[in-house]
Amino acid sequence: MITIVGSGAIGGLCAAGAQQASAPYRLLARSGSTALQSVKLQDGHRIRLKTVTDNPTVTLTANDVLILPLKVFQLSAAMTYWQPLLSTQTPVILLHNGMGGMELANQFLPDNPVYLATTSHGALKTAPTEVRHTGKGQTMLGLSPCHRGSAKLNTHITTIMECCIGPVTWREDILFALWQKLAINCAINPLTAMHDIRNGELIDAAHRTTIEAIIKEVCNVAIACGVELDFSSMLAQVFDVINLTADNYSSMHQDVTHHRPTEIDAITGYIIAQAKKKGIDVPINTLLYNTIKRR
Repeated sequence: MITIVGSGAIGGLCAAGAQQASAPYRLLARSGSTALQSVKLQDGHRIRLKTVTDNPTVTLTANDVLILPLKVFQLSAAMTYWQPLLSTQTPVILLHNGMGGMELANQFLPDNPVYLATTSHGALKTAPTEVRHTGKGQTMLGLSPCHRGSAKLNTHITTIMECCIGPVTWREDILFALWQKLAINCAINPLTAMHDIRNGELIDAAHRTTIEAIIKEVCNVAIACGVELDFSSMLAQVFDVINLTADNYSSMHQDVTHHRPTEIDAITGYIIAQAKKKGIDVPINTLLYNTIKRR
């Protein structure tokens, strides 16, 4: 059984994918949140979800999979809740923007096989109970470097994620993929939230210098942390994503608009924290971080 936790847009996509693939799943709303009921696909088709609203206490075994498509600041509470309900053989998949989930899993779930994933699919909550799939993307998946797995289990988890939110690319170098996604998020999310714009409006020349400065700082920090991000390649990827998601609002834009907590600490805040450890100055990212924190 695939257990998906939360009421967010990406969790909704995972549930809709599992339902379309006829894979056994349950979607559990977080305590105090409204359960999702449907996902509207890009072709207009609507998937009715099998949401469990009474949040029964369930115990997961080695035959189950737990997917946590939550924000990083929600993970401590989720892992605290789930840890006593899991077998140490239950695979756990973390699917979130930003960084910090791996470290939390190492603290709360040190003996479980833990997988890290990041996706470029676009999704938007159009109502408390409904999600709309706004853009086709792909998902990167890999084993957490802090945890143990096996080739057989890796293949099994890839197949499950292919059902839920494919296409999936297995990455032995998942941390490199996560740093790439982090750089993209650092460039797009705070700027779109600050300026109240869609992703595509960042193509305007007025934003070019700032985006270049953000990516330069992120690459410097990544290299200091042992991840060889190339500035020119990373900058090109940022503008590719801006063009591919031109009509979308970033998740941080939506959080600021709806007065919800943002993921700024796990995105820009993570860069600032790593830069401080390495003695690197990151003034542009610090400015963006402080601006979003004041919203």
